[in-house]
Amino acid sequence: MPEEQFIQMYVRDFATMASRVEAGSDIEAQLNKRISETRSHAALMDARKAEGHLAAVIDRLRSEARKDASQAVKNTPDPIAAAARRQEFMLRVADMLDAEMAEPEKRGAARF
Repeated sequence: MPEEQFIQMYVRDFATMASRVEAGSDIEAQLNKRISETRSHAALMDARKAEGHLAAVIDRLRSEARKDASQAVKNTPDPIAAAARRQEFMLRVADMLDAEMAEPEKRGAARF
């Protein structure tokens, strides 16, 4: 079973990035780096603890994207639009991680 603290740490980091995007920050380089770190750390955790860490982060990101984001976007001029952008960002991150998870399978070997 994947470690809950591992999952929470990465989901919290990506949620923070969603807030930074909403504030107008360009975080693409930081996002790509964090995705790479998440993937590497998940592989390490899978080897040392249990399988499924990356998949668990992806599932939690998708779950968090569906939740009510009113608290996260309450100080924005248009909370409804901000909540939609936050959801889109979280789903995009989940899709990026999911695509990266499939990459080694396409190449036939894992790369860490």
